[in-house]
Amino acid sequence: MFAFAKKFGFYDQFVQGMKMGVKEGKVVPVKNDFKWPDDAVNEIARTIKTIGLSGWTAERLRKHQENWHMFDPITLAGKGEMKGQYYALPWPCWDEKHPGSPILFDVNTPVNEGGMGFRNRFGAEHNGVSQIASKTVTVKGSKVEGGYPEITKANIEQILGITLTEEEKAKMGANWKVDFSGIIQAKCREAGVCVYGNARARTIVWEFPDPIPLHREPIHSPRWDLVQKYPTYDDQVNNFRVETKYKSEQQKENWFENFPTMMVSMRVVNLSGAGMLERTSKYLSAITPEMFCNIHPDLALSKGIRDGEMMWLHSPHGTKIKVKAHHNESVTPDRVCMPYNFAGMFQGADLSANYPEGTKPYAIGESSCTIVNYGFDVITQIPEFNAGLCRVEKA
Repeated sequence: MFAFAKKFGFYDQFVQGMKMGVKEGKVVPVKNDFKWPDDAVNEIARTIKTIGLSGWTAERLRKHQENWHMFDPITLAGKGEMKGQYYALPWPCWDEKHPGSPILFDVNTPVNEGGMGFRNRFGAEHNGVSQIASKTVTVKGSKVEGGYPEITKANIEQILGITLTEEEKAKMGANWKVDFSGIIQAKCREAGVCVYGNARARTIVWEFPDPIPLHREPIHSPRWDLVQKYPTYDDQVNNFRVETKYKSEQQKENWFENFPTMMVSMRVVNLSGAGMLERTSKYLSAITPEMFCNIHPDLALSKGIRDGEMMWLHSPHGTKIKVKAHHNESVTPDRVCMPYNFAGMFQGADLSANYPEGTKPYAIGESSCTIVNYGFDVITQIPEFNAGLCRVEKA
């Protein structure tokens, strides 16, 4: 990345953040050069302050790596020099004095030891109903009894019962997420209060398209009757700046008529993700040397495909992949199953010549993602399934 930034003329901007630091409550340049990777890690810690991870500094993480033997493998609690911290500083880890949070929403543990209530991120009340925890849910050791909203510059004095100096007010950010002075965090620590509040859990999420969870059929569903009963989302005109089809694609036709086989993807134990690292190991590649697809013998033989022969899987998108058939009765005759850990082939074409010299993996193959559904949840942006419909043909 350094070489890339230099080549394309933005190296100074690329490394600028690693020369920054916090001074008098503001992020400003503090050095002329940077130490790699420490200053990159510290830059990350500053930027993920907004989700409660500014305690993940390079110094602390390195000490945890060097002293992993001082942590209990079950509870993560530290011993000896590491006492009072939890291994890897589990989220949230508010600042450099926080031990990390081994168990979320644990009100029986003081905040300064990793305890907390539910995060108040959806207002103090909704439709006249308080969203703040009742007095029966008081975090152990907290100066504030019961629930309270997210701590901000505007409410900290009232909630904690303190008086800030004018100097503190001048340095303090609007809320804990942007308060680089650390004053909000320090005041909350003194009071045993968690900066993100102590709220009720909620089962009705009024901001979501489905405030109460509702089943929606996948875009390419094998059940046309359920598509009519449980349609997917309306098309999104601006889904993170991208126009995305949902309902119009789902109801364009009964996809199952031309693509009558369900496909799902799976993990294999010796590969991870796209397998880009593992497939460069001759030993791991020897375990799974080629892309394959598990197919029930009844389905395979109905298409004239013998065990070990190549077959095409066609998708509703118009894409296809060429994979080796593995007869396997662990899958039912109405579906196929394959790993998603391969690359280097695309719709039957060998693209391995495009790898830079000396970097071609020991094993290449088609990517199952070439034919899976593109649909994804509009809230989490997570794919609806790494699955879809396909049509099986003998290659």
